[in-house]
Amino acid sequence: MKRPASYKKIARDRERALWLLLALLLSYLYIWPFSAMAALALAWLGQAPSEAVLSSSIGAFVLYPPLVLWLLCARRAVRNALCLACVSLALLALAHVLVGAG
Repeated sequence: MKRPASYKKIARDRERALWLLLALLLSYLYIWPFSAMAALALAWLGQAPSEAVLSSSIGAFVLYPPLVLWLLCARRAVRNALCLACVSLALLALAHVLVGAG
């Protein structure tokens, strides 16, 4: 017995909603350590710590929407998501190492 087309539409809608949630979470997972590393770099370059945090937060705020759109519109979305997750985990590991060193 063949399933009605509405089941396919429901499954496709669930898949799209799941991918949207995953893209939002992966983008946030990247932006969070990126912003922290940018603040550390700006402070190391001589900017006041409060200004470094503010500048990196503004940069993260500007970078987040294009990153989400890039993940949603990419032809090889799974590969891009995996690459972004690997870079995010590397940045988090670097932040962990820097906290231990400081």
